[in-house]
Amino acid sequence: MPRLARTHGSIKVEETDLLRMLYAHNPWWTTGRVPEAKAPTFKRRDYYRLLESLDSPEIIAVVGARRVGKTTLMYQLIEHVIGKAGPERAIYISLDDPYLKITTESLRVIFDLYSKYVLKELFLDLKKPIYFFLDEVQSLSGWDLVLKRWFDLGYNAKFFVSGSSSINIITGGAESLVGRLRPQIVLPMKFLETVRFQMRGEDFEQRFNRVNWSLREAFLEAIQENDATVFYSSLREKANILAKDIDRILLFLQTYLLKGGYPEIVATEDLLLASETLRNYLNLTIYKDIVRTFKIRDPVAFEELVSVLAKECSQRVNYSKLARTLDLRRETLKAYLYYLKSAFLVSESEYYIHSRMKRVRRERKFYINDPGVRNVAVGALNEYLLRNPTELGLVVESVVADHCRRLKFNLEPSSETQIFYWKSQGYEVDVVVEFIRRPVPIEVKYRDAVDERDLKGLSEFAQSHKPPFSIVVAKERLDLSGNTIFIPLWLFLLMC
Repeated sequence: MPRLARTHGSIKVEETDLLRMLYAHNPWWTTGRVPEAKAPTFKRRDYYRLLESLDSPEIIAVVGARRVGKTTLMYQLIEHVIGKAGPERAIYISLDDPYLKITTESLRVIFDLYSKYVLKELFLDLKKPIYFFLDEVQSLSGWDLVLKRWFDLGYNAKFFVSGSSSINIITGGAESLVGRLRPQIVLPMKFLETVRFQMRGEDFEQRFNRVNWSLREAFLEAIQENDATVFYSSLREKANILAKDIDRILLFLQTYLLKGGYPEIVATEDLLLASETLRNYLNLTIYKDIVRTFKIRDPVAFEELVSVLAKECSQRVNYSKLARTLDLRRETLKAYLYYLKSAFLVSESEYYIHSRMKRVRRERKFYINDPGVRNVAVGALNEYLLRNPTELGLVVESVVADHCRRLKFNLEPSSETQIFYWKSQGYEVDVVVEFIRRPVPIEVKYRDAVDERDLKGLSEFAQSHKPPFSIVVAKERLDLSGNTIFIPLWLFLLMC
């Protein structure tokens, strides 16, 4: 490392530049507040989950897709810290800032500068906690070892880190930070969150949150009691409570099926601008977060894979056939799919069977997680999609699968949240989710009429697996037929 020249004062020139840029990154050190543009007043539920971890000792890893709102959540937490402990006790650093050019050595210098010139306390002598917010931490090689050292020193300091790749953050830091790191995965807004955003300022919390939690409780009770009427009665009651809002909810639903749940996109009314922005997100994720990180040799084939998965969204994928189509080795294709999952672009659904050995030999379904990303990947982010039943059906199933995964996580949190599909003798069930170790089969029929043939898969599944009840996610129908509950899409998503 070259020697650092000194100014007429005692601070090195490079240190002066670092300190100047730190003040630019942390304007609250001067103004006493986070700029409103960086910490908007609307807060997602993820914020409140992170707030609960503020006083826990673990390093919190805020992980999620690019532009999903991780940095905004950090700024909102900083705003809380400022009000609670003072502006000097929170430091934010963007580790991918090209001007800072952070290394493990310069990060140590930054921490020293913060201690000496802003905090004006030695870390060893801290009585009140300080809070470090390190954004895009995967940009710094060896970040996990740096944080391990700081954690083990036992200073009164709390670390939040963020990143766009679960491999680099969760898996990459797994060995050195075992027992020290707790991930918080942030996804694009689910439908309920977008309704909250659109209806902020109204009495949303009282009505919609109560509906959300009451439906979940009734859902679990119906599974435990093996009684579909418990859940259906709650659905009917909550639909009546929301009757005056249904027309608006349906408009929000159409918008969600088109644009998805990325925060900036939810706030963008112009569909063309939303499409251009999402295309930019997708390209940056592919080429910066995946191709560059994993040194993919054939980025054209990788981009084509994304396009194929978007077109075939909600369909079963045959690895060998897809590998031949893309002129890839089967092992390479599997690696590419793993990278896409780690970047939170896609998710998968396995065949429902208890034997793990039999399950891995069956085809898998793949979903693009966000409907807006899926639509822009196939050039369909326009209102024509809403008039194309085939395309719209693929999008709706993908949204239902995504929300089922979230519901499973919220009701039974675990590190791995799986959903399944089922198929036998030509009949299929779109989604199967286990709750309380019991399967709930869900068929997606987003159309005006559903006949007996459409329910044959549910009937066959019920005979072989004895679920507590079956669900049909329909367009408008709310009904109970035997042991099958028909739920309008909007109401099902509000429950999730």
